[in-house]
This record gives sequence, C-alpha cells and structure tokens, in this order.
Amino acid sequence: MRRPRARSRRGPVDLDGDRVVTLVLRLSGPAILGISAHALQMLVNAWFVADLGAAAIATIAITYPVTLLVAALGYGAGIAAASQVARALGAGDRDRADEAASLGFWLCLPAGGAVTAAILADTPAWLGLLGADAALAAAAAPYTALATIGTALMLVMIVGGFVVRAQGHARLSGAIMVGSFGLNILLDWVLIRLCGLGTAGAGWAAIGAQAAGAAAYGLHFARGPDRIRFRRPGGGRIRPGLLPEALRLAVPATGSSLLAAFAMALFVEAAAPYGDAAVAAQGLALRLVLVAALPLLGMMAGAQAVLGHAAGAGRPDRLDRTFRFVTGASLAYGLVVGGLMFALARPLAALFAQDAETVREGARATAAFAAAFAPVGLQLTAATLFQAIGAPRRAAAVSLAAQGLALIPPLLILPRLFGYDGVLASRIAAEFLADGLGLALMLMWLSGARAGRAGDAAPVQRGEAVEMPPAHEAAHQRA
Repeated sequence: MRRPRARSRRGPVDLDGDRVVTLVLRLSGPAILGISAHALQMLVNAWFVADLGAAAIATIAITYPVTLLVAALGYGAGIAAASQVARALGAGDRDRADEAASLGFWLCLPAGGAVTAAILADTPAWLGLLGADAALAAAAAPYTALATIGTALMLVMIVGGFVVRAQGHARLSGAIMVGSFGLNILLDWVLIRLCGLGTAGAGWAAIGAQAAGAAAYGLHFARGPDRIRFRRPGGGRIRPGLLPEALRLAVPATGSSLLAAFAMALFVEAAAPYGDAAVAAQGLALRLVLVAALPLLGMMAGAQAVLGHAAGAGRPDRLDRTFRFVTGASLAYGLVVGGLMFALARPLAALFAQDAETVREGARATAAFAAAFAPVGLQLTAATLFQAIGAPRRAAAVSLAAQGLALIPPLLILPRLFGYDGVLASRIAAEFLADGLGLALMLMWLSGARAGRAGDAAPVQRGEAVEMPPAHEAAHQRA
C-alpha cells in the first residue's frame, strides 16, 4: 500500500480520501470568496452609477454584450489550459504543463487584442448593432471603449486564474480576485464620486483594477513556487498535439460565451423600443442575477475537480455522492435566493435607480429574472458534471442552451405577441427550457450509469469521452 503523506489543513487536498462534501467546500471556498468580491464590486459599481440617471444605467447595460465578446476568448482558453495543465502535472510532466499554460495565453491574447482593436475602431457602430439609437450609442461609446480595454487586460486574469487553480493554488486565485475587485471599488469611489468622471470614471477604474490583477499573476508566473517557463508556438517549443486538443476543449466554451453575447444583444435590442428605463431595468435585473449566481459558480468550480477525479479514479460511489450534494445544494440556494429576490424586487431596484419609472420597470424585470433563477442549479450542475466526466457533447448542449440558444426562439416570438411583457417572459421561458434539458440529460446519465455499474462498464460513452493520456490515467490508480 502507498503510505499516505502527512499534510496540513493548508496543504493540498486528498481527492481520494477526504469526504466529498469537505472537498467541494474546501476547493470552492477561495473561488467563492473571490467571486463574492466580484459580486460586491458589481453592486457597488451599480450603486455609484445609479446617481447618474437612467441613461447611465442603460449605458452600462448595453456595454455588457460588447465586452463579453472579448471575455469569451479568455474563458475558452482558460478552460482548455486548466484541463491540460492539471493532467500534465498529474502525470509529472512539468514541461507539458508549461507548454499548455503558454498555449492558453497564446490562444486568447492576440485574438483578444484584435477584437479589442476592432471595437475601438468604431465603438458606436458596435453599439448600434445592439439596438442602441444614435444618441445612446454616442453617449455609451466612451465607457464602452474603456470597458473593452479593461476586459482585454482581464484576459490575463481569466486564463491566469484557471492555470493557478489547476496548479492547486486556489487561495492565490481568490486573493488576487479579492484584491483586484477591492481596488476597483476604491477607484470607483475616487473617480466617479470624488472626481466626477461619471461612467468614464467606472471605465478607468476597471482598467486600473484589471491591470493590477494581471500584474499579480505575471509576478506569480515569473517568480512564484510553480513559475511557468513560457514557450512560443513554432520551432518545436510547444508540441504539435497540444493545439488540436486545446481547440477541442476551448471552442465549445468560447462558442457558448459568444452565443451568450449574441442572445444578450437580442435581449437588449428587444427592450430598446420601450425606452431607456426598460433597457436600464434589464441591466439592473441582469446584474442582480449575475451577483446571485456567482457563489454558485464558485461551488461548481470546486465540484468539477472532485467529480472529474472520482470519474478518472473509477470511484462511482464518490462521483454519485458529489453529484447528489451539488445538485441538492445548488437547488436549495436557487430557491432561497430566487425567492428573496422576488419578494424584495422593488427595494432592490430602488437601491440602484433614482427615477420612479426605472424603479418600477427594474422591479418588474427583477421579479421575472428571480422566478427564472430559482431552478438554475439544474443547468449548472449538468454542465459541470458532463465537463468533469468527459462528455463534451452533452456539456456543450447544456451550456449552449443555458447561454442563449434557449433564449432566441421565445425572444423572437413572445415580444411580438405581448410587447414588453413578452420580453420578460422570454427570459423565464429560456431558463426553464435550459433547466429542463439539463434535468433530462442528468436523468439519462443516472440511468446509464446504474446500468453501466451493473454491467461493469464505464458510464460515459467512449465516442464522447475526452481521451486521457496513459500517464495521467496511471496517476489516478491506487496500489
């Protein structure tokens, strides 16, 4: 038998021996802390902007899909890098880990720079594609340009966060997120309130905070205990097989984020004919829902490692316990938080809006979004489960539905029938469609997993599974 290594509570977790609930909570804790700091920064930013009026709130709302185009590149590259780095380190191949981390940055930074340059070249035109009229596009262009630059800097933080978590440094990732978003709050106060720069101040605050976070990751990768020797593509510096594998992992994640940007653009465009108050209301409600969902996303980040390790180690008992805990916890959270948001819709809207019309429309949108939020744990758990066990087609189906595919049909139909009420109903219909798909696929997986265990077969179809290098597979075996 392999002698267990002594380890402190601050040391690496034991993915084979620790209780699954403890593992999920311990791995999720730093991510939830950092994401909660992001949530606080978003709320404080909305509170500062609220004093500037409905047009300023609408500016923030209509900018979000544009910046998401840039951020999508980071999420796809980060997911690919985290998968490859973790497997390489598990196999004891530091060179491969360095190459995979380098490839993650090479996949997103040049492309992110090109997309940022295209947006900066004609920012009002991009806003016009979202349905903004000439006046709103002109007013929102300065903030959108600054926010896009901030998002380009954030690409380093996104990919860096995925890589350091794959290295086992969840605390470092959480600390950098807390520090960066805390700095953003401070800069918001200085630039918006003290200097009176308005939405431009919010943009400059984001640039300063993201630059500081990117610098912190750069310092870690250059001088930290697990520093990375960055490689350039070509000349044999990055082995050829890594790129196709990275693309296979990154493209679905990037595609779902791009689809989310497109769906959000349609959503804003559908609300635009009803005035600035309607667009502002969508922005308020969306921000509140994003804030509410961030702790759930942190829990999923921790759960994915536990689910994936259990699947790779051939431990269906631990896989099942982790799956049941995550499903129950996420549903309970969604029902409680969604219910509170629904009950407190008007007071919440009043915190981030001043004029009566925006408060009224914000309360309506918040109540609708809260009703749609309650069962969100089904789609999140399904996507996390299928990513972890190596079922990319099913993971992509849930992610694409959740990120916008389910929103497009009702958004094209319901507003024509019911006006602005149809816009709000589209959000509810879309979320329930995605939740239903996630539930159906999980029930099918549970049925197949039980049959597979009875027949001593793998619960994941081989044609869909992501291949695992033999050295990494061996690393999961226990004597």
